[in-house]
Amino acid sequence: MLRRYIVCLILMLFAVAMVLGAQEQRVKKASWFSDFLFYPFSRSLKTIQSNSTLKKQIEGLQRHLSALTTQNLKLRNELKAIDTAMSIDISGELSQLEIAEVTGYSGLFHERNLIINKGLAYSIRKDSPVISANGIVGKVVMVASRYSVVLPISNPMFQTPVMSLNGSVQGIFQNDVQGKFYMNMVKIGSQISVGDTIVCSNLSQVFPKGYPVGSIVRIRESKDNLFISAEIQPFTQVENLEHVFVLKPQERYE
Repeated sequence: MLRRYIVCLILMLFAVAMVLGAQEQRVKKASWFSDFLFYPFSRSLKTIQSNSTLKKQIEGLQRHLSALTTQNLKLRNELKAIDTAMSIDISGELSQLEIAEVTGYSGLFHERNLIINKGLAYSIRKDSPVISANGIVGKVVMVASRYSVVLPISNPMFQTPVMSLNGSVQGIFQNDVQGKFYMNMVKIGSQISVGDTIVCSNLSQVFPKGYPVGSIVRIRESKDNLFISAEIQPFTQVENLEHVFVLKPQERYE
């Protein structure tokens, strides 16, 4: 009971204090009482508003950081492509290169083809030779407006005439379903040995003569003793390629 009277007394004193004085003084007193009585609530509200503002600022900074990271990655990829392009050495007659990025694969593992991000819009044509800075990669077998499909040397369907670096021995570069590469149809008695470099032959209608293919790691005779088969270690690892080069125009090699 006493507590109720005390509360009533306090409220009456508060009401009297609010009534006394001029209009300006009453406004100031009301403002002071509101800040005093509702301070915990107003502080919590300000904290929430401040946190909301900080959250928006953080989100903005994160978006900006993501944009900078993406731009940096793009520039690094472009620089890497330029460095790769500068590492290739081709004569002036064959210097029309179109750099392309490997964007996907099609087919099974040992029979899959490469998909590159350049097509008809970049004057890429079917049967255009595809190379890397180290050696041959394959040839274009299908062309769309903005992409092409490349038959790589790792596909069992691929084959091309090759020869020893000095041009004294000719053969056919092929591979099997186990992923091994060979220089087949080499005549018995031909002067080749382990470690020899194999390059594209003058008989090739796709690749420029003399462009690197690989090196011999093993030699064996065929079962009929008519030919020699040389196992080749290609200079280009198709599975690790990020960028390739398409030679243009293709008709210069026919």
